[in-house]
Amino acid sequence: MSEDLNNEKKEENEEINTNESKETEVKQEEKKKAKFTFNCTRCNKCCAERGPVPLTFWDLEMWARNGVLINFMPYLELYKNPAGNLDLILKPIPIPKDDADQKATSLDPFASTPIEELLDEKCPLYNLEKKECLIYENRPLSCRTYPLEFDGKNYSIVDVDCPGVGQEGMTKEELEKMRETAKLMFTELTRIRINIPVLHQIIQKDVMMELIKQNKEAMESMSEEDKKKINEVFGKSRDVSEK
Repeated sequence: MSEDLNNEKKEENEEINTNESKETEVKQEEKKKAKFTFNCTRCNKCCAERGPVPLTFWDLEMWARNGVLINFMPYLELYKNPAGNLDLILKPIPIPKDDADQKATSLDPFASTPIEELLDEKCPLYNLEKKECLIYENRPLSCRTYPLEFDGKNYSIVDVDCPGVGQEGMTKEELEKMRETAKLMFTELTRIRINIPVLHQIIQKDVMMELIKQNKEAMESMSEEDKKKINEVFGKSRDVSEK
């Protein structure tokens, strides 16, 4: 009887210790989350190996207000990301690896490197030699909130290896501002991802209609002799394909 009581007491103590251990782990985890700090060390890794930078309407509106939107136009591109979303991005410019690569690029003005091959390339507006951002005052939201991200419910660190993560010196106000920027980035990214597919379809339709109109006008302005020649060319092509 005494042995049974001792065993029960032992099991109760073990259960209490287990619960206390779990509570301690939860508290430590919460403490870690509450202690998130960030202080940029200017290592430049996020700029030199950033890859495509997602953009928002907030960025476009800021550049338009500041009169610098035209400077970004050569680097803007639509990209369908792995999640299936259509993103507007700052596309990195690939650095030719050798003379043959340089020659191939110059021979084909329409050559384009797939985004998937540029995931570790530098931002097109980052000067690698001087190690400086050329648009710091006009940098996108994505850069302002890096490496903190918000998914609508929780905050997360997109680059746990960033040297600035864990660095002391961040004030309560700076942390709050970073969180608000991350929230704004989430809202703006959602907004542009909803609107871009619609705008893309409208623009494509307008472009096609304009091409059809131009083609029709060109055909109407042609002489009967030129029309006859074109019909002969298409007729020969049709005969070859049928054979």
